[in-house]
Order: sequence, then C-alpha cells, then structure tokens
Amino acid sequence: MSANVRVLRPQDQTRFARVGDWLIDLASNRLLRGEREIRPTPKAMAVLRQLMLAGGAPLTRTELLDVVWRDAFPTDDVLTHAITELRRAIEEDPKLPRHIETIPKVGYRLLTPVEWLEQLPGPPGANEAPAAAAAASRDEVPPQRPAILWVTLVALALVAFVMPALVRQPVSARAVRAPQAVQIALPVRPVTAEPDSETFPSIAPDGSSVAYTAHYPGDEGAHIYLRGLSGSPPIRLSRGEAAEELYPVWSPDGTQIAFLRMSGDRCRLVVVAALGGREREVSSCAPRFVDYFDWMRDSRALVVSRSRSVEGEDGKRMASGPSVLHLLSLDDGSVTPIEYQRSDNHPDIQPRVSPDGRRIAFRRGAVPYSDIFVMSADGGAVRQVTRLRARLRGYDWLPDSRHMLVSSDHNGQQSLYLLDVDSGELTSLGMLGASYPSVSRGRPYAVFQQDNADVNLQSFRFDAATDAAGEGIASSTRSEAWPAFAPNDDRLVFVSNRGGDSQLWLFEPGARTSYQLTHHKNVELTAPAWSPDGRRVLYVARGNARSELFSVDVDSGQTRQESDEGDNVRYGTYSADGRSIYYVSDRDGPWQLWQRSIERRTSRRLSDVGAYNVSDGVGDGRVYFTHMNQRGLYALDPATGVEERVSDALEYWNMNAWRVDAYALYYLFGVDGMKPVLYQQPWSGGPPKALRQIEMAVSDASFTFDKDTTRVVVPVTARDDTDVMLLDLSPLADPPPGT
Repeated sequence: MSANVRVLRPQDQTRFARVGDWLIDLASNRLLRGEREIRPTPKAMAVLRQLMLAGGAPLTRTELLDVVWRDAFPTDDVLTHAITELRRAIEEDPKLPRHIETIPKVGYRLLTPVEWLEQLPGPPGANEAPAAAAAASRDEVPPQRPAILWVTLVALALVAFVMPALVRQPVSARAVRAPQAVQIALPVRPVTAEPDSETFPSIAPDGSSVAYTAHYPGDEGAHIYLRGLSGSPPIRLSRGEAAEELYPVWSPDGTQIAFLRMSGDRCRLVVVAALGGREREVSSCAPRFVDYFDWMRDSRALVVSRSRSVEGEDGKRMASGPSVLHLLSLDDGSVTPIEYQRSDNHPDIQPRVSPDGRRIAFRRGAVPYSDIFVMSADGGAVRQVTRLRARLRGYDWLPDSRHMLVSSDHNGQQSLYLLDVDSGELTSLGMLGASYPSVSRGRPYAVFQQDNADVNLQSFRFDAATDAAGEGIASSTRSEAWPAFAPNDDRLVFVSNRGGDSQLWLFEPGARTSYQLTHHKNVELTAPAWSPDGRRVLYVARGNARSELFSVDVDSGQTRQESDEGDNVRYGTYSADGRSIYYVSDRDGPWQLWQRSIERRTSRRLSDVGAYNVSDGVGDGRVYFTHMNQRGLYALDPATGVEERVSDALEYWNMNAWRVDAYALYYLFGVDGMKPVLYQQPWSGGPPKALRQIEMAVSDASFTFDKDTTRVVVPVTARDDTDVMLLDLSPLADPPPGT
C-alpha cells in the first residue's frame, strides 16, 4: 500500500476504498483496477456502498431496498438487477462470485475485506504513459493467439453519484460560458430505474417532468409516458394500440407533445395535449426508423425532413434527391420546403430550433458520418459547426441559443459534449453511453438517455420452426455485433468490446473459444468482410473524424491500411476473385463506389451514384449496393458502368441488413414491432420466402450465414436496461455578480 495513503475507518471517510484488487471512488461512481475504469449506475453503486459499510455482515433485501430506494416504491427486481450489474463489473466469473455472496432467503454480503482510504493511491494519469507505450507496441507487433481468453468487464458509464440536491437557479440568456477546462463533471441522478428500457427523453420547458418511450409490462407495444422529476410514478400519455410510439417532443409553450406512431408500413406524426386527451394525426412519416422533427417557436408548425417533390415527365409529383428540411403547418397540414443551401448528396435530418427561434440546427450526412450545421430560421446560407464525421445520437440547444449538448462518438465511445455553436469548441462532459439530450428552457436541467444494453450473437437454424429460439454463440457479458463467417469453414469473426475497446475477435467452434485479432485504440470497428481464401479480414476503423479501411492477417494478427491517406471509407468488400477491393468513399465529395487493386495499390471510381453499402457475393461480375437516397438494391457492371435496380425490398432503415449469394437476396424486414423476419428472395423470381422470425434483431449491425447456408448468426438485443438520467447544468452558469 502506498505510504501516503492513510487507512480510515468508515465513519471518517466513505469516498475511497479498496476491495480486493479494485479501488472504489464512491462519490464519482468509479471502479478502478489498473488501467480499467468502470462506472456503474448510481443505484448499483449505492448497493455496493451499503455492503461495504456492513463490514462483511449480511444485509437483507428489505434493508437494502429501504436504504437505497427509500423514496420510491420498488420491486425486488431492481435490487436483483443492481446485484447482477455489480457482479458483471467486479467478478471474474459472475456465475461464480467471490466478492458478493447471495445468502438464500436472507440477502447479500460482501466477502472481500474493505480498506477505507483517504485518497486513491498514485497521481491521476500515472499509468497513462506506460499504457500508451504498451498499446503502441501491440499495434506494431500484434500478439499471437493467447492461450487463455481473459473476458473483461462490463462498462456502464456514469460520471456522478446521486447528488443530495440539485441547484434550481434558472439559466439566463447570457449565463452559459464556454468552459476553459478540457472536461467538466456535472451532477447526475436517475429519473427512471425500472428493469425496463426508457428511451428518447424530452424534458418539459418548465423542467418539471419528462416524456419518454417505454414498453412496460402489460403494454401491447412501446408507448409515450410522462413522469415528474421528483420520482412520481409514470403516467401513460398516448392511447393508441400501435406496435411502437416514440420520440416525444414538447412544444415550446409546454401545452402539447408531438410523437411518432408506427404500425407495420404506416407511420403517423401525432400531436396531443401535454395533460392528455384527444390525439390529432397531423402528417405521415417514414416507418421503421426515427423520422426526426422539432417545433417552431410559435408552436404552430413543425420542422420535418422530407424529400423534395419535383414534377416528372408524366406531370405527376415525385420525390427526388436526399431529404431536406420542410415546414409542416399544424393549422392546415401543408408541407412547404425551406429555401436554404442544400446538399445534392447528403440528407439533412434531425432539426433543432434554437430557444430564441432565430436559428435551426440540423444534422447533415447519413449515420454514422454526420455533422451539425446551422442556418437562419428563415433559410438562406448554411454554416457547418462541427467536423466530427461521427455518430451523433441527439443534441439540443441550451437556453442561451448559443451552446448545445451533443452526443457524439468521435473519440471512440458515445459521450456527451458541450458545443459552442459560434466557435465550434467542444468540451467533454465525460458521460459514456449518454445520448438524446433534452434541455429545459426555464430551469438548469437536462435529461438524457443512458444506454445500457447487451447485444449478443445468436445462431438460428433453418431446419427449426420459423419462430424457434436462437442459440448463443461466442457469448460474453459485453456486446457483440457485425458477425461474418469465413467462406470455407465455420470460423466467425465479429466486433466486440469485451476487451474494453472495439476490436475484431475470432470464434473457432472446434476450439470453443474466441481470441482478439486487432489492437486499435479509440476507434470503432465495423463491417468485417473475409477475403475469398479465408486468410484476411477487411474492416473499417472509425474515429477522430476519420474512417479508414484496414485488413488483418488472421494467422499472424498483422494489420495494414488498405485505403489511401485522406480517403474516408464507409464499407468495403473483397471482389469474388480476391484481386481487388470494392468500397464506398467520399473522396470526391459524395459517397460513391470505388475499386482498389490490391496488387497495384491504386483506386478508381466506378460510378457517380450515391452508394451506402456494397457486396460482391453473387459472383456474376457485378457489384451489388444500396443507394444513399433511393430505396432498393442495385447492381453495377464495373466494365460498362450500367446500373440496374434488382430489388425494391431494401429501405433506409435496413440498408445494412442484407446479404447476397448466387441464389438469392436475403434481408431483414420488420413486420411486427421488434420482431423482424429474415426473408429470402430468389433471383429466379417468385415471392419472397420467410426463413426465420428473429425477435429484437439489430438491423444496423448485419448478419451472416455459415458456409452451407444452414443457419444464420444475428446480433440480438439480449438485455436493455436503458434509463433516463437528469443532468444538473447549474455549474455551467456564471455566478451572480459580487460572489
């Protein structure tokens, strides 16, 4: 133990402690071991604190519920969920716990002795340099296959423990300042803590309550709920029987809430009084994905994203080009395009109107390569604010109409940032997993969605019933996605954060184990694709406003960059003969199809069309791809440049959820809420055939078949405990004069 760390009694100090090889920072919600840092949810941390204070004595479930949830009316499930979360974090094997013991019919106790500390040993960041050097060494000479796979721990991100009180000072129009620090820590506490998923939070303008989407027991689908910030029980606002209702947004005057209602192929934008009552459908919307919108300041119109309507040769109006911003009048339902500097190649979506009504911010570019732009509410010139090329999962203006809260993953993980819209300066707020922030106009509060879901790979056989359950494959306590079977055997490569960072892992069924293939830092890996000989895997590494194409040799672990410097890449695949790579790049501005010779290391553009995803799985000499701004699957002859639409089954929401081979097109299509169906559409014609129903399939993380096409492996949401969190913004306000 460090000589400058004094061991304390619990009654002296209950912030820092050591439990086994874990260091505990209770006030900051941190568990530390070596270079690893985990931030459990506040309730889980509060349970751990009570177990630590008990000094090894057992605590009953009733005692823990009474202390940790004393202001609520919890069920036993919330405690079970908190214990499960702690075990996933600190136990080597959560199924064989050595720290937290369950005492049947009694409760729990902490088996490991607790050392109470005055401070954490070692200065902050003391291990960063050696860690960086070790990481660099790993990147230069990747290790061979490990003899033992150490499956690391679940990282559930939060930055602060439950604060005793929130300051209620209003934020004035000039109160927010651009912080000088690199990172700011703000007080956070949960608004919801049920063992369910609560998403798309929207705080009332007066900061008194929050609207959100939830699928609670007894509901037929996901619906809109209201909840007070003081801990009152949820009240269902919407009364529709649709499969899914989502994305509630308060009107600026606080009297109405608009939201999206989806059922099958039908989507409607609905407005209802904030206190409930008669609902009014005001417009259609795009089904199966979030068709973002916002209110104009006068609460009489909405800003929506729609394709422009042009007159065709037959005199009929038709949609043309990428989506752009329109005004939807709530008085007569008319939709009018806003005249501003549009892009010919990239969609403009997710509008957010500033509190003073003078500016409209919007997101330009398809996920996950987006940036924030602003313009006058009257249209005209457009200014780019960020240059992140990132996955932006929500953003909202602060009351000063100059700053924003932004959820971005440009540094490798989804986090919350403070953005100065005028200067473009970003300041980290350090909240991993935070998305869809919503800011109150009258009080220094914001809410956000704390993502907490496990996505695991499941295998579904085609000789079983279409609705039979799947089997876990390459399972861990972390998240896996983007599976890809090798072409000639059943080795499976996939993306996982089970080692802490997003990396490629290889699962070998014969060995019953998985091992890490890549060793990148602070990037997100996506879209692995095998070479025809099964020796290399192509993939995209995205981070620091760049997206580059790499490949890794499966046997040696050696990686090499396949794209040119300055070339941003979305997806890539090997040609059927293995001599070139087809990929999607924005080198010339829009996202287009390119071909790269592996031997000559040179690239050429194949087409001017706006491409999204690409495959050469059919082997007929053509490249198959999805369009950026048009539905359907297309085939392109690289020699002639002739393009043909071969299917209209693919839309924007399932542009990643398809595969092709010599026999058919395979695709996921959502027919019943969160129960997508895998279809097979033979090239020879005839109706599509339903192969499997896959409940909770993640459509934007791909799927794969084994070499004999007897089963499919799909990323599936195994657990989703996403919560709504309350963020106190008062530390961002300037202190009153004279203080």
